[in-house]
Parts: sequence; C-alpha cells; structure tokens
Amino acid sequence: MSNKLVNLKPERVFYYFEELSKIPRESANEKAVSNFLVDTAKKLGLEVYQDKINNIVIKKPATKGYEDSDGIILQGHMDMVCEKELDSNHNFKTDGIDLIVDGKFLRANKTTLGADNGIAVAMGLAILEDENIEHPEIELLVTVEEETTMRGALELEENILTGKMLINIDSEEEAWVTVGSAGGREIDITFNEEKEKFENANSDFYRLEVKNLCGGHSGAEIHKNRLNANKVMSEVISEIKKNFDMKLCDIKGGSKDNAIPRECYFDIAIDKSSSQNFMNKSKEIFENFKSKYIEQDPNITFEISKLENKYSEIYSNDLFEKVLRILNDLPTGVNTWLKEYPDIVESSDNLAIIKVIDNKITVILSLRSSEPSVLDNLEEKIITIVKKYNASYEVSGGYPEWRFKPISRLRDTAVKTYQDLFNEKMQVTVIHAGLECGAISMHYPNLDMISIGPNIYDVHTPKERMEIASVEKYYKYLVELLKKLK
Repeated sequence: MSNKLVNLKPERVFYYFEELSKIPRESANEKAVSNFLVDTAKKLGLEVYQDKINNIVIKKPATKGYEDSDGIILQGHMDMVCEKELDSNHNFKTDGIDLIVDGKFLRANKTTLGADNGIAVAMGLAILEDENIEHPEIELLVTVEEETTMRGALELEENILTGKMLINIDSEEEAWVTVGSAGGREIDITFNEEKEKFENANSDFYRLEVKNLCGGHSGAEIHKNRLNANKVMSEVISEIKKNFDMKLCDIKGGSKDNAIPRECYFDIAIDKSSSQNFMNKSKEIFENFKSKYIEQDPNITFEISKLENKYSEIYSNDLFEKVLRILNDLPTGVNTWLKEYPDIVESSDNLAIIKVIDNKITVILSLRSSEPSVLDNLEEKIITIVKKYNASYEVSGGYPEWRFKPISRLRDTAVKTYQDLFNEKMQVTVIHAGLECGAISMHYPNLDMISIGPNIYDVHTPKERMEIASVEKYYKYLVELLKKLK
C-alpha cells in the first residue's frame, strides 16, 4: 500500500479505494477497471463473471452456519463522473486520481474523487477477501455507465444473480436508508399556431417578469411548496389582461426539466394610448401579488421594463388566452404521498419550462412517481387537460422506478442493526430521483433492496470529498448487517 492512505481505517477498504483510483474509469471507459476486478477476484480464488458490456459479478460462498440463508448482492458502479478545475492538467483517459487526505476528509487534487461510487466497490472487495466475516453467500455486482445511461443496470443479464436481497452502496448520507426511488417521464406540449404579422407603429412593448424565486430540485424539493415562476406569472398576466388589450410577443420561463422554475417573462405589446395607464396598473397588480406571495418566498421580485426593440409579429389573442388558461389548469408540485410514509412524496410533476421553439409555444412538464400506475394516472390527467386546448403533445424520457415494498425483511433488519450498533435512529426514505435499483428491478423484480452509504459531499464536482470516519462507521455497519441476515 502506498503512503497516502496507509493510516486510514478500515485499511483494506482504503487500500482497494486507492487501487481503483489509479485506474482511469470515466463512463464508457471501464474495460481496464473491469479487468482489474476480474484479476482481483481470481487472486482471491473467487468465481467471477464479466459480461459482454463489462459488468462484473464476483461470488463468495456462505460462511459456516449461513449456508441456508438467502444470498446477498452487494452492488455499486465502477464508473465515475470526471470533472476538474479549469487550471487542472489532469487527463481522465490516462491519469489516476491524485488523492489528498485533508483533515477528516479524503478528496482529490482539483478533480472529482470518484467516491461515487468507488467506495462501494472498495467495501465490496474488502468484504470478499476477509475470511473472518460471517455472512450468507455474497455476490458483488459492479455495473458500468451508471453516471450517463445506466446501461449496466438496464442491460443486466437475467440469469447471473441468485441472491434474494440487494444492498446498493450508492447513497451519500449516513443514518438514512433508501427503499425506493422515482421513475419518470417528460411531456412536451406544443401549440401549433405560429405568429402572425403585426402593425407595430402604434404600440409600445414591455417585458413583465417575475424572478429571484427560490426554485430547487424538482425531485428532492418538490414537497417544499416553493413557488413556480410559470404559474405565478400566468396568474399575474391573467389579472393584468382583464384591464387591457394586450398582445403576446414572446414568453419564456424555466430552463431545466428537473428544476423548479425561478423566473418567467412575458413580452407584451400595448397600444401607445394606454401605455402609461398600463405601466401604473401593472405595478399596482405586481404589489398585490408580492403581498400575496412574500411570506412563501421573501425574495420574489416583479419587474416591468419597456423594450426598445419592436416586434413585427405577435401570437393571436385566442392562443394567448389558451396559454394562460393551460398554465393555470396544469398541475405542478406534489400529486400523491406514500400511504405507508405520509411525509414522503409518491408522485409529482413540475411545470418546468415554457418557451418558443421554432416559432411555436412549447410547455414542458417533468413527471415522477415511485408507483407506475400512479405515474400513468398523472400522465392521463395532464393529457386530458392538453386535449381540451387542442395542443399536440409527446411523452418521452422514461426511466424506471424502484417501487417501495411495504414488507421488507432487509429494510427492517437494516434499521434495527443501525439502532443496535450506534444507538441512533436510521431514517427510512423514498427518494424522488432515479437509482440503479429501479433498472435492476426490471430484471429481478422480487429482490428485496435497500440503498445506503457513508457521507460524501459535493459529488460530481471537483470539490467532492468523503468523510473518513463515516467510511469506517459504515463498513462496520455493513459487516454487522451481513452477520444479522442469517
């Protein structure tokens, strides 16, 4: 072992982590690390299988007394996100990761660390080589391309695993056990009417916008009742439109399908004779809405600004009305909560983006659910609204859910073991994002699964760091959990 991690505990976990860190392993460049896992398994005298896309399964027989216990699959992925600082000369195709012990953390030199998910592989290898651990039969499953396409999990062969329980070690917060994750899809709604010519000589043009909203991740923070800029602005414009003959010139709100939109604007044409009154009335309505929403989001800001550029085309008033009404009618936020855990979101949608594409107004919604039938119902609900406005739509971007199971021996044992070992309560959660467990469950639907992991911060960035003490704690926990699964 090199000197860099020699004093870190557990020694063999950090030994394997350092060995992995020497091997370039960006997504889709995993052949070398896959071969390393094959070689390691052979050195340990264990059965190993490398499939055609370089997924790895290493098998270790049950220890004495555990021969009749259900087999356990330990699972992680071998690839890593490769990000670096602008002034770094690191070459991810040829260079290993330069590890740095920084106080209580392990980090890398101006690059991502690869703890996501090298720590799962390192823990798995350390367990496979240790002859003093009591455990049922173990299969270490290490997949490829998790960070980009989930190809390894999605294309997993259906006859290579025999275990009945799977422990995914790809979570990043100790004291939490994940027992489900959302599947999702996207709905793109398009109004097919294009702009029409417009005599603009007698018009003034204004941009009305809301901005500085809190926003957030449309999975992890959808339950926090944060304002949606597209919703807010459609409500505001509808109120102003009651008083004026406004023409819609342009519209834009939100930027990413997985982010709650923080800002939205409407570009409007108004007759010059109404211009001053329009400005005054709009500001008055802005103040009313600010008072309405300021407790929910203290940073909410409304602005009206006169545009120097004059539009020569506008959307019809009929389309303008349709857009405002559909934005009002479309749901956004939490749709249903899990019955078993009523504080955990089961399904949601995010009215994520409204923008002009090829001269046509397009609305994009992101849907999530840990229960496929609920996701189907939510999609049907939205499509019913879309049809009312004669808009076209396309459903795309599906990824599989990991369904919560009300009965789980593995979950119950994991929670009790954590409590007994550390005298701390382990929180159970279903995350509103995607994990490999969902893809694996497509091939092995009866697996009892959990996801756990030590504290890792700022993953997918050059600031990624892993808490050393948390690794020791979680390895101890994993060893004890295997012992309890007799």
